[in-house]
Amino acid sequence: MSATLPDYMKPGARYTMSVEPARTTRTAAFDWDYEIEIALPASYHVTPEKHYPVLWVTDGDWTFQLAVGLLNILVMGGLAPEMIVVGVGCPAAAGAAEWSRRRRIDFYPPGKTPYWEGPAGDYVASRMGLEGPRQADDFLGLLVDELRPALARSYRMDGDHGLMGHSGGGMFASYALFARPGTFRRYIIGSPSSNASDRAAFRLEAAYSAANKDFKADVFFGAGEREIGQLVPASMGLASSAILMAETLLMRQYPSLKLTTRIFPGKDHVNVIPDVIGEGISAVWADKLDAARRPFG
Repeated sequence: MSATLPDYMKPGARYTMSVEPARTTRTAAFDWDYEIEIALPASYHVTPEKHYPVLWVTDGDWTFQLAVGLLNILVMGGLAPEMIVVGVGCPAAAGAAEWSRRRRIDFYPPGKTPYWEGPAGDYVASRMGLEGPRQADDFLGLLVDELRPALARSYRMDGDHGLMGHSGGGMFASYALFARPGTFRRYIIGSPSSNASDRAAFRLEAAYSAANKDFKADVFFGAGEREIGQLVPASMGLASSAILMAETLLMRQYPSLKLTTRIFPGKDHVNVIPDVIGEGISAVWADKLDAARRPFG
């Protein structure tokens, strides 16, 4: 009996994903528009009965195209299942300064201070102006309570949702793990400053572990080796806080947690991003891979 062809090889299917026209949305919690970008699987239009998992990408205009490009390659190589990709972020036309300002509001957890105790927190407080609104809870609500049900009415989403973020987006993803447990099944977390806002992510994790014996999620932490020895990345804990959170979760021994951690040799805060996305997708969706369909491995 011949092997069943993957859906993207069915007659009429594309061999790469298709990208929908970008749209904007506004929510009551923020005084600006968000740009929403959506990429559909190559087989989407030839499998009308099929529903797909969803990867939500923070910093949409910055990382959406990279995630889609890498996913095209991973799917063709049998290293990732087909999925819908949703990018959410500041429109590129707003400019880099506005993008930077908004993401600090979107991604930082609420609290009395954006900083944390110790020499690294003191260094950041003396050199980086992080004061101002910190609305990670509102941004998480936008993704989960507003955009998810709205887009699910138009696109065939199967309820298997993953969240990806790098740098500030990684900080947000590490906070989202326990700010609203269970809202995502899979997390790809790159170079996060999980120390932010008086280590809010760690405090939430501790509270969760005190009340729960299990955590059902597939989580990938990644960072670049060179982030450890560079002053600004080190002050933000971009590698160390990722490692500490991964170690903390490992020690909890949650039966349903699948955890992967990678420090990529020779990579810095920027050129590690493709590694985080590519290996992260394969790691957190490993249970959806079909070994028989890996033509190159």
